Amino acid sequence: MEILEIQNSSAVKKVCFNYDENQVGVAYTSKQDNFYFFGCNDIEDFKSKIISAESVGKLISQSKKNGTLQSLDI
Repeated sequence: MEILEIQNSSAVKKVCFNYDENQVGVAYTSKQDNFYFFGCNDIEDFKSKIISAESVGKLISQSKKNGTLQSLDI
């Protein structure tokens, strides 16, 4: 699992990438040690978008709406 610290976001603190399970975890600034996991079919593509995004929070929100990140039933 790889964890990316987000420096320039007021909403998102960390994003982790679990390549074995095809999951992306998001830790918001309000609960920095609590990851919310989503399914993701193309983690490498999503990771590159996170790195180049002007607004990581906006990208994650849009990705949840358009299906890039899928809610997991746990």
